[in-house]
Amino acid sequence: MATEILVNDGGAPARILPFTAGSAVTGGRLVAMSSDGKVDHAASGATNVLGVAFTDAGTADGEAMSVISGKGVILNVSCSGTFDAGQALTVENAGTGLLTSGTTNLYGVALESGTSTASTGSLGKVLMY
Repeated sequence: MATEILVNDGGAPARILPFTAGSAVTGGRLVAMSSDGKVDHAASGATNVLGVAFTDAGTADGEAMSVISGKGVILNVSCSGTFDAGQALTVENAGTGLLTSGTTNLYGVALESGTSTASTGSLGKVLMY
């Protein structure tokens, strides 16, 4: 990705952890562990989110990838729809790993306003829960 995903760990215990991708994964999107022990984009309403993909993982199953995990970390995360600063965010659309405004299974709060489509998932600054 051309844009940095990690903005500021603010002294929080951010961790960049190695995992194996189960499919193509886009940096900046939420990821979750699949039953095969590999990482894929998080599904809508996921409760098993590991964190945010630090970089893209190509199209090959089994490719090494890194995931940023930690509370209080500020990240540029792929968001969808219209969101306002201060709005709570959850995972939308099965298998995309995009954040959107929501009220359940919350993963962060938007630190800026923006609008994006599900296909592009523009990056928005998010304080992760």
